[in-house]
Amino acid sequence: MANLVYKRVSTDQQSTARQDLVLEEAGVENPVVFEEDPGTSTRSSARSSANC
Repeated sequence: MANLVYKRVSTDQQSTARQDLVLEEAGVENPVVFEEDPGTSTRSSARSSANC
């Protein structure tokens, strides 16, 4: 049976390294990554907002 894995981070400055570590610690061997979503947040901080 395959172990399907979805890995995601909130910003492009984060990585999935911690998720990989947790999978390894849990003994998940050869996970099948069906989607790895890099930083997709479009939020901007209040300081960089043009409306402030």
